[in-house]
Amino acid sequence: MKNSKLEFLADRIIDENGNIIMMSWEDPVMKKHAEIICSNGGDILEIGFGMGYSSGHIQNQDIKSHTIIEIHPEVARRAREWAKDKPTVIIIEADWYDVIDDLKTYDGIFYDAELDPNMRKFSKYATEKLLKKDGIFSFYNTITGEMSDNRYISFRNNILKRYFIKNNNVKYETIDINPPDFPGAYISSTVNEYNVPFIVNK
Repeated sequence: MKNSKLEFLADRIIDENGNIIMMSWEDPVMKKHAEIICSNGGDILEIGFGMGYSSGHIQNQDIKSHTIIEIHPEVARRAREWAKDKPTVIIIEADWYDVIDDLKTYDGIFYDAELDPNMRKFSKYATEKLLKKDGIFSFYNTITGEMSDNRYISFRNNILKRYFIKNNNVKYETIDINPPDFPGAYISSTVNEYNVPFIVNK
């Protein structure tokens, strides 16, 4: 992901191969993720900035601090520009795996990283190292309805099932969605519900 050439359009981000990284219709999905992980207030960690939707909704919550880790240089630049007037925001341009030992503990964590080679490791680090007691961890869920025939998404879903969901007490809140009919989208236009997953660290 770090070396991908990205194109930033009004309603989506795509890479040099035309693969969709994020789309504007996901905004209400990100809002629900933000509300869930910020329900305890406190310190929030976000992995991946994307189009900034989840970050904006996190900022609308009653929180103490908001740390965003973004590996892609151009996305990180846009995140820093966005954060100029937001004193509670800390932008770290890095692979989360490289800075894991420099991070503190958090009341809420949201993971939405693309093409992350260390993805399978994050859930364990989140629940065992980064979350405070009763902290809440959520992640972007491409499993709902097996939403895409995209090969990368199938690979990602297998990681989610094996490393994020299996052996974790994952709960869900379901929201209505209305994704567009767009080739290569992560979520099919035939899917009208999205399951927002979250884990409470007990």
